[in-house]
Amino acid sequence: MWRETARGLRYCHKRINANTSKSLEVASFLYALIDLLIERGVLTEEELNERQKKVAERLVQKFKDSGLGVMYQDPEQDKYAFAAEAHVDCENRVQACQAICCKFPFALSKQDVEEGIIKWDFGRPYMIAHGEDGYCVHLDRVSHACTVREHRPVPCRGFDCRTYDKLKVWLDFEENTINPDLFDRPEKGNGAR
Repeated sequence: MWRETARGLRYCHKRINANTSKSLEVASFLYALIDLLIERGVLTEEELNERQKKVAERLVQKFKDSGLGVMYQDPEQDKYAFAAEAHVDCENRVQACQAICCKFPFALSKQDVEEGIIKWDFGRPYMIAHGEDGYCVHLDRVSHACTVREHRPVPCRGFDCRTYDKLKVWLDFEENTINPDLFDRPEKGNGAR
C-alpha cells in the first residue's frame, strides 16, 4: 500500500513540476510585457518594483502556508558511491545520545525516493519520514539500529555528530557529554537518558 501511495504522490509531484515549467513560460511573457510598458513610459521601474515586493511577500507566504513546496537533496549524490562516510562508534554512544540524529529533518534525494525503500513524509515531500515519537521511521526503537542501513540516505551516511555545528550533539565528545539543549531532559554524560 505504501509503495502505491508513494508512486501516486510522485506522479502528482511530476505534474506539479510540469505546471511549474508552464508557469515559468507564462512568466517570461509577463516580463516581456513589463519591459514593453516601461519602455513606452506607461509605468516606471520603481513603481513596478515597489508593487512587486508587496505582492511577492504575500504570494510567498501563501505558498509556504499551503505546504506545496517539494524538496530534494541538493546536490544530488549517488549514495552507494558516497565516499565521505562518517565513522562514529554509534553502538557505544547511543545510550548517551539516544540516537538524537535520527530526529533531525532532511530532504531525501531523487535516488532515495525513486528507489522506494526510504520512506518520506507525505505531508512534506520529500523529507525523511518520522514517527509520532519524532524519530526516523527506519530506526529500530529497541536496538537503536537503522533498519535500512545498506540503503540509508547520504545525510545519514555523512553525518558526523562529533563535528556538526549546526545541530551540536556533543558538548564534549571525548567525555561523552551530550548537548542538553537537544533533549527534553538535560542530564549529561555516561548513559544519560
